[in-house]
Amino acid sequence: MTDFGTKVLIAVPNLRSEMHGKLSEHFKKLLKPNELILLSVGDEPDEQNERLQRALEQDEPTAMVAVSVRPEAATISAYSSNKVPIVLVDEEVPGVSVITTDNYRGGYIVGEYLAEQGRKEIAIVAGRMKVRGGYNAEQRVKGCQDALLERGISVPPGRIMEVAHYSRDDGLEVMPQLMGTGIDAVFCAAGDNCAVGLLAILRENQIRVPEDIAIVGFDDFNIARMSFPPLTTISQPLEKIADAAHKMVVYQRDEILSTPQRIMFEPELVVRKST
Repeated sequence: MTDFGTKVLIAVPNLRSEMHGKLSEHFKKLLKPNELILLSVGDEPDEQNERLQRALEQDEPTAMVAVSVRPEAATISAYSSNKVPIVLVDEEVPGVSVITTDNYRGGYIVGEYLAEQGRKEIAIVAGRMKVRGGYNAEQRVKGCQDALLERGISVPPGRIMEVAHYSRDDGLEVMPQLMGTGIDAVFCAAGDNCAVGLLAILRENQIRVPEDIAIVGFDDFNIARMSFPPLTTISQPLEKIADAAHKMVVYQRDEILSTPQRIMFEPELVVRKST
C-alpha cells in the first residue's frame, strides 16, 4: 500500500511519444490520482528546467521520475535541498538514481545479428548524438558499430544519419538519402516509428524487405507488430522500468536520497519479417 503523503511528479518531454505515453499509463496504474502529477516539460533544456523548478515550488512533490529528461545541476540541487529524490529513466546524470535499458547492449545485439545474417553494407539511423540528451543515441550506435567491427564490418560516416524526432516523418525524410548507396540493412536506432517511415519509402520504390534491405527498429512498440512487413526490433521492458521507478520513489525514498541507485535492464531482440 502506498505511503501516506506520496506525491510523485512524472516529467516527460511530451506525451506524443509512444514510450512516454506508455510509461505514463503504467504510472497511472501504480499510483492513485491524488498521488500522481503528470507534467509535459517540452523538448528544450531551458524550458524543461524552468518547468521542473516551478513544479517543485507549486506542486510540492515527494519525488520525481524524469523520463528522457536531463535536469541541470541547479535543478537537481533544488530538489535535493527540498529532500525530493529524482529518478531518471532513459537518461544519465552522475549522483542521481537511474533506471534504463542497456542501450549499448541493444545496439550490440543488432550489429551481431545483422552480421550473422550476412549483411555487410549497413547504415544506422539514430537520434541526435552530440547534443544534451543524446547519450542513449550514442550508446545504441556505438554498440552496433563495436559488434560489426569485431566481425570485420565498418559503417562509413556517411551511412550514419541523425534525426530529431524519432518519428515516421524522420524515416520518410532520411531513407531516400540512403537509397542507392549499396546498403543491405538499416539499424533504425531512432525507434520503431522512424523505422516504419523507412519501410514506407522502400515499399514505394519497390525495394524488397528483407531480400534487398533488412530493417531493424528499437523499442518494440505496437506499430512494430502492425507494420508491413512486421518489424524486427529491440524490446524494452517498459512495465518493469515503471515498476522499478515506483518502488524507488515510494518505498525507498529516503534511501535513494542518500545513496542513488542504478538499475539497467537487458534488452531483447524480437525477430520478425523485416530481416
